[in-house]
Amino acid sequence: MATQEQIQRHSEVIDEILDGFDDYMDSASKVLENRIAQRILETKTKDELLGLRGVINDDFEELISLKVREYMKEFDKVALDTTKMVGDEITPLDNRVASELKAQAYQSIDESVTTGRENVNSEIVIGAIAGMTIQAIAQNSRHAISGLFIQVDDIETTLLQKKLIRLRKATNRKEDDIAKAYTALKKKFAGVNVGSSLQNTVKAGMHDKVMEFDAVFIKHRAEQAGLTKFKYTGSLIAESRDFCIRNVGRTFTKAEAQSLWSSQSWKGKRSGDPFVVRGGHNCRHFWVPVD
Repeated sequence: MATQEQIQRHSEVIDEILDGFDDYMDSASKVLENRIAQRILETKTKDELLGLRGVINDDFEELISLKVREYMKEFDKVALDTTKMVGDEITPLDNRVASELKAQAYQSIDESVTTGRENVNSEIVIGAIAGMTIQAIAQNSRHAISGLFIQVDDIETTLLQKKLIRLRKATNRKEDDIAKAYTALKKKFAGVNVGSSLQNTVKAGMHDKVMEFDAVFIKHRAEQAGLTKFKYTGSLIAESRDFCIRNVGRTFTKAEAQSLWSSQSWKGKRSGDPFVVRGGHNCRHFWVPVD
């Protein structure tokens, strides 16, 4: 049976991986949006604008795609730490399971990167053909990459961006304050679709795939060890969902967990196996098998 120390360490391993990737994407998105905006602003003709696809694809490969592939190695840390909670050594079957899960995760995240890249290319192509100014095309491309957090010269907007980031990272975060700051910032970009930016979708994709990998690998190890009871674990924050608040720290059999999960509804609930989807998108809780 996993000790509380092992459970805490597992949570820390996951947090280190996800927080590290979030920090990288925040920085890389800024570099990417500035580089691409500069490329757009340096063009002189419509033909030059339409010819940017190749170098933009290279920019995405250098700053985003390579890092995503590199981060697939981090999944091995999750698998290794899981074996310390459930069993002693990684078996050849474990390696095969981990490899298959990583391949699926990479394919899903890479699709998000590809979609983000094509959204940027689309902004350029449509803008060029429609006769938009290169300033407007550059601005739309920035939004496609960084959403609400594009680089701007306006001090008030910059302060709102920093405030929202600070509120989201606060240990005692308050959702009402976050919602007010988000609304105020969004008003600065009225009429712009900022909900599906590259920065948001790739970060969310990595988060969900790391947590799904962890959940499936833990369940796999539990089945190998013949364990049938699971404890729902993890820390609570201000935005924790009702399901997580009600059940964190409780122990269930597989049947009990599945029955409980299917009989309740809450905001953000995802369809699927409760041992995999847990509280929903961005949930960092996980099931730990117990004797």
